[in-house]
Amino acid sequence: MGFLPSLVKFSVGEWLVVLALLFLLLYIVYYGRQVIISKGTRRIEVYRGVMGIVLMGSMIYFCFTVLSGLNYHRDSFLSDTEYHEEKYSVEELAALCQSLADDLGPVRAELGEDTDLLVQAPDDFDYYAQHAVLSLKMLSKQYPVLERSLYSTPKPVVMSKLMSRAGIEGIFFPFTLESNINVDMPGFLIPAAMTHELAHQCGFMQEDEAGFISYLACTQQDEPMFLYSGLFLAFDYSISALEKVDPDKALEIKSGLSQQVQYDLVQNEQYWGKYKGIVANISTRVNDVYLKANNQTDGVNSYNKMVNLLLAEQRDKLSRTSLGLSEKN
Repeated sequence: MGFLPSLVKFSVGEWLVVLALLFLLLYIVYYGRQVIISKGTRRIEVYRGVMGIVLMGSMIYFCFTVLSGLNYHRDSFLSDTEYHEEKYSVEELAALCQSLADDLGPVRAELGEDTDLLVQAPDDFDYYAQHAVLSLKMLSKQYPVLERSLYSTPKPVVMSKLMSRAGIEGIFFPFTLESNINVDMPGFLIPAAMTHELAHQCGFMQEDEAGFISYLACTQQDEPMFLYSGLFLAFDYSISALEKVDPDKALEIKSGLSQQVQYDLVQNEQYWGKYKGIVANISTRVNDVYLKANNQTDGVNSYNKMVNLLLAEQRDKLSRTSLGLSEKN
């Protein structure tokens, strides 16, 4: 299913959605006209129109289930790793945030103190897309469950501003197996968004697992932007979790960040803040219903559960260190 769409650099899925909406509009107009001009058969025309929509919706849902929906019920990614998810303490969470903060500074310095990471050069997307695939391939050597015969390279979305208004960084389109990326958002978020959607492409649909796989993939190579994007993703979710249980400690850790990292945090908040509104709220509610309908009982809060997986990795590293064993990259 993904082979032919992978041969082109534009998002086939994006235009399929546009065509589907146009078809639906024409369909409604056609049957609306039929109901108006039909005198003795109006009920039959209404029945035909409604049943046509039901039939098309059923076929789309069946294809979705076959192509990716079943993966919402697969075994956890942790079952293929050495990590174990357990309850964590506030101290462990604070230690995780501090560790990520310590790593963020040096990596951000490699990108240049005066570099504005909000925008990206025209050629950056293809470069990041190729490295995103490379990151997943490298990670699959450690976790064979991520191996694929085809990794469809992430695609830029033309209507990215609309995605921003909806608060969306990326979308995995199951009917073409494409990873669609919002190219209007801050550039330092794009590598992590790419690997997140590629994780879905590998069959891991749970949002917390896709986020964790994204973090692991971004930290597989020494490319500074990928390292920074993965660490920024992990820190953003972790510090948000710490702010809920120990706001003073969270403020202390954030205050210790380098000026460049603090600037990026502000830029990120300002960017998404300007798009808050009715569209973003509706999008969040729709996504929440969608996730709950697909075996993610926490809905949009599933993204935040990535912190549990980060803490599981941290515990594993600490246990290996205490035993004097070498850590895996």
